[in-house]
Amino acid sequence: MTGNAVARLPALLIIVLALAACPSTPSRVLPDITFADSPQIGLDVASIEIVQDYTPTLSDPYVDHLFSQEPAQVIRRWAEDRLVARGTSGSAMLIIVNAGVTEEALARDPGLRGLVTIQQSERYEAEFAVRLVIDHPATRSSGATNALARRSITAPENASLADRELIWFELTENTIRDLDAKFEEE
Repeated sequence: MTGNAVARLPALLIIVLALAACPSTPSRVLPDITFADSPQIGLDVASIEIVQDYTPTLSDPYVDHLFSQEPAQVIRRWAEDRLVARGTSGSAMLIIVNAGVTEEALARDPGLRGLVTIQQSERYEAEFAVRLVIDHPATRSSGATNALARRSITAPENASLADRELIWFELTENTIRDLDAKFEEE
């Protein structure tokens, strides 16, 4: 080997190691969760205000602040896509009461079965809640309704970060769709 080739070996080794460290599966690009294609829900009010009463905890066991699409923002987008003011007076306030997701570590089978099978290691539980308050001062009438949706999903112990992001996406999407259905029932 020539002196020049020997001098290039460390640089080549660094490049090979850097390429080997790259993830073999590319990160998934997940679509925005929207209700833009859903029919609007017309309210007999002149204005609608969306208020976020939920404050992310930012600590264990809460994980909703780690999601690429935070649940509180998904609920806000849902309200903006679905609720529309169709009246000439009165107001409505949609309050985001809860948009929390918690993570719970699951007990693992310590026996032989636990050594040879892939177990579920975490459970994620979502709770989304909204309150709609309508006020018509001119007619001296007002009213309120609530909608609540809960869901959970588990993640296997071998889930990559990309897998967990997909699990979180599915949990958020399914829970907001449940909330939408419950809201329509009310």
